[in-house]
Amino acid sequence: MKIIYTLIKLVVLIALLLLAISNTQTVTFSYLPGQSVDVALIVVLLAFFIVGAIFGVFATFGRLLQLRSQVNALQGQLRKEQEINVQLQSEKNALQSANQPVISDTMSSESKK
Repeated sequence: MKIIYTLIKLVVLIALLLLAISNTQTVTFSYLPGQSVDVALIVVLLAFFIVGAIFGVFATFGRLLQLRSQVNALQGQLRKEQEINVQLQSEKNALQSANQPVISDTMSSESKK
């Protein structure tokens, strides 16, 4: 799986490098009415890529928190069930040891005669 992730990262890096090399021309970027700046096209593309990635992270952040709280609740339930299981197992062992017949020394010595 690490190899796949490394290959994906490498492909993205190569694609970004090719994009940067082929888009070096200067463009006018207007960011406020009457305000503009001349920058390389790749800088504008990279800036909007980063902004899009940040919005994507924020879009999934709510779901991440929801899933995290669900995992914590399920882990709490699992711990309770395990504690109950341990308690029942110890009670079962106690009952089994109480029900086993105890052979006294006198009885065992009589059976040997």
